[in-house]
Amino acid sequence: MTEVMLWGPPVVPSDPLDPAFRSDMETWMQKCVNSGVKRIIGGDRTLVLTEVARSNNIDVHPYVNFNSFPRHGSARQSYGWSLDFLRPDVDAAEAREILDRCRPIYDDPKINTSITDFASKHPEFRSLTRDRSYTLQPDQDLYLSLAFPEVRREQTQKFIDDLETTDGSGIQVEFVLGNEDENGVVTYGYEDAVVEEFKSKTGKDPFSIPNDDPDWMQFRADYTTRYLIELRDAVKKTKPGAVFSVTLIAGEAGDYIKLLHDWPAWVDQNAVDEIFFWFRTNSNLKDLERQIKHAADVVNGRCKVVAELSCYHPNSFQTPELMLEAGRIAKDNGADSVGIYRTHGVEQLDFWHVLESFSKMS
Repeated sequence: MTEVMLWGPPVVPSDPLDPAFRSDMETWMQKCVNSGVKRIIGGDRTLVLTEVARSNNIDVHPYVNFNSFPRHGSARQSYGWSLDFLRPDVDAAEAREILDRCRPIYDDPKINTSITDFASKHPEFRSLTRDRSYTLQPDQDLYLSLAFPEVRREQTQKFIDDLETTDGSGIQVEFVLGNEDENGVVTYGYEDAVVEEFKSKTGKDPFSIPNDDPDWMQFRADYTTRYLIELRDAVKKTKPGAVFSVTLIAGEAGDYIKLLHDWPAWVDQNAVDEIFFWFRTNSNLKDLERQIKHAADVVNGRCKVVAELSCYHPNSFQTPELMLEAGRIAKDNGADSVGIYRTHGVEQLDFWHVLESFSKMS
């Protein structure tokens, strides 16, 4: 039997302040029980979810999304979509027919800039791009540097707070995409603290070599590796039995270091208890087979390997047949467990029976 996992918040009609919240949670949790779900990852950061799940022998692991260096702001482009003018109720069959038939149209984008209080108070901790500008361009994120212990402590506290607030039995680092150049390499790390250490160690100047220089990518990736070990130790100190996991957007073997995700080193250095590969906007089954097999071969039983299969994103696994085949391929090629991202997709696509089929896989 496979340990089946489900990502996302509970899909319930009430909020935590509503007297009906616990009852609604119990009703929704029964769907999870009936479908063989054994772990909910993410959730809604409420203790009620954990209590109701635990009473049904289901674990809850909150997650915190993360980049290779902590993101503390952005200049995000947002769009107005023609879908906002859909007349029927969005849950109605008529609405589904319209959505399947009509191409959505977007309006002119608007830029919404944000920055956390911590980043606003500490510009000296900024991680910079090659142009060393402190002004964000459209769709650019603001990062702080892992070279500074203050930044690492602030970030670690976010994970610890979620673990303690939810009383989860584990916590996950959800690595998401951020700023990349035309070669798919992250663009940050050009602050003095990192640059000077790299010069001292290698004799190279980052400004005189390409952003994808192997030594320069590896050097920046080592900051992420060291931070994960530091974070793991903090999690284990707070809750010794907690499962510490990471999820990465799946790619080819050479793609990960470009994002500063040197996950083979994480496994070598016992930084994680479990490692998840997230098939988010790629539903190509041959890619899934090759990428999971590579991961399982590299891990070689040293930690759990999990295939996180999305039915939520564009170009994800959105038919039951495709999702079931993806689960079979993942298991046949070395995945210890499989699961679906995310709850809203499971509800709207009626994938509960898919989860149940996953649970019966050997």
